[in-house]
Amino acid sequence: MTVEAMRVGGTERDESRPEAWWIFPTVPLAAAAVAFAWTLHTELLRLYGLTGSAWDLAYDQQVIWNISVGQGFYSSFARANFLGVHFELIFVVLAAVEKLWANPAVLLIFSSAGLAATAPAAYLFFRSLLPADRPESPWLAVALSAPIPFWAAIQEAALDFFHPENMALALALLAAWAGIRGHRVAMWVLCVFVLACKEDQVYTVGVIGILMRAYGAPDVRKHWRFIVYLAGAWFLIGTGIIQQHYRSSGYTDFVYYRWLIGLDLTLPVSFRTVIEAMFNPRALLVVATIIAGMFALPLLAPRWLLLVIPPYLANVLSGHNPQSDLYVHYVMLLLFPLVVAGGVGARRFLELRSIRPVVALLALVPPLLLAWGMGRLPPALGANHSDYSRPNLVAELRTATSMIPADAPVSADNGLAVWLANRHTINDFPDMLDGTCYVVIERGAYQQFVNATDINGPIQHRAAIEQLPNSGRRLLFDDGTFQVWSPVGD
Repeated sequence: MTVEAMRVGGTERDESRPEAWWIFPTVPLAAAAVAFAWTLHTELLRLYGLTGSAWDLAYDQQVIWNISVGQGFYSSFARANFLGVHFELIFVVLAAVEKLWANPAVLLIFSSAGLAATAPAAYLFFRSLLPADRPESPWLAVALSAPIPFWAAIQEAALDFFHPENMALALALLAAWAGIRGHRVAMWVLCVFVLACKEDQVYTVGVIGILMRAYGAPDVRKHWRFIVYLAGAWFLIGTGIIQQHYRSSGYTDFVYYRWLIGLDLTLPVSFRTVIEAMFNPRALLVVATIIAGMFALPLLAPRWLLLVIPPYLANVLSGHNPQSDLYVHYVMLLLFPLVVAGGVGARRFLELRSIRPVVALLALVPPLLLAWGMGRLPPALGANHSDYSRPNLVAELRTATSMIPADAPVSADNGLAVWLANRHTINDFPDMLDGTCYVVIERGAYQQFVNATDINGPIQHRAAIEQLPNSGRRLLFDDGTFQVWSPVGD
C-alpha cells in the first residue's frame, strides 16, 4: 500500500490510515481504565479490611516512608539497609510522592496504574513491531494488547499488592516501542526506569537490547550492544558492589538456592528433584496460560521464546514457594520476553495469512474468559472472596493505637502492620518481638499463613498471644476487636 500525504489546513494527513484510526488506541486505553479501577478497588478492599500482608506491603511502605523523612533505605523487617536486600531505586520517586501523602494507598495506586498501563504500552509495542503496510496490524495489536491487564498472571501480581516490577513491564514495553520507532532519548530514559524497579530487571533490559538488534530503528540498531552493556554494568555495580556493601547480615534471595548445592537439609537435592523442579506442573501451567492468552503466537517465534528459559529456571529452581510455582509477583519477570515472543510471532503470522477485523474483535473474548477462569481476583473463579468482604476497620484501629508514640517500635498483626509502618521500627507479630515494642493484635484476626512452619505461622502466633499476659506487659486497650499491649515493664 502506498503512503500519500496531503496538506489539509496546514497539517499533514496520512492517507494510508483509515478515518477512524483513533478507535484502535481507544480500546486498550479503555481496557487500562477498567483494569485500573478494578485492580485498585480490590486492593483497597483488602487494605482497609485489614486482610493485607505485612510482607511485602508494610515492608515496602516503611522503607519508602523512611526515605521520605530522610532516614535512608533502612528496613526494620530485615534490620538492615534495604539496598542490601533489593536494589530498587524507584523507591526514591515514590518517597517524593509520600512526602505529600504518606499513605500505603499511594503504593497501590502506582501498582494498579503500572499493571493497567500494560494495555496501551503493549498496543504501542505491537503496533510498532507489526508490518505498517498491513491493514490487519492495528486490529491484531488491539486483540493482543487489550486483554493483558486482565491476564491471570497480572492478577497474581495485583494479588500481592505492591512490587516495583508491577510498573516495570509497562515501562519496558514503552522502551521497546521507543527504540523501534527511533525515539532514542525516550528509550534510554525508560530503560533506566526499568532498571530502577528491581535488580532482576537487568534481564528485561538485556532482552530490549537483543530486540533492538533485530527490530530497532537504524540509529538504535547499530548501538544495540550499549543497551546490553547498560544492563550488565547495572548488574555489576548495583548487585556486585552496592548490594554487597550494604548486605552484611541482611536478607538475600540467594539463600533459596542453597538446596541446589546440598546446603538445605529440608530440600534434598538429586537429579530427580532438580528435574521435577524444572518441570513443575503449576509453573508450566502459568506459562501455558500466558501463551494461550496470546493465541499461541509466541510458538511461531521459537528462538525468541527461548529467552523465557533463564527467568523461568531462576524461579522454578528457587526453594521459595510461591516463587517456584510462579505465583504472585514472581511471574512478572517472564512476561516481557513472552510478550516479545508474542509480538514477533504475530509479525510472522501476518506474513503467512491475513485476518478479518471482526475476527480480531472476537479474539478479545477467549483471553478474557481464560483470565476469568484462571485468575484469583474477584470475580475470577479462583478468588478467595472472604479476603474482600471485611468491613473498613481502619478508623477503629487508629483509635486503638492513638496512645502509641509516633516514634515507638511496634509489633503488629499481619494486616495491621501496614497502617503502623510509618515509623522507624515495625514488625509483624511476633517476628523479632522484644521488650521495647508495643504490641497490636486483632482478636480473631485474619492471618495469612503459608504453612504451619512459618516463623509467624498459626502455632507460633497463637503461642505468642497466650504469653502476652505473663510477659510483663500491660493491656492498654481492648475494645473487643483490637488489643494494644505496652512494652515490657512500662
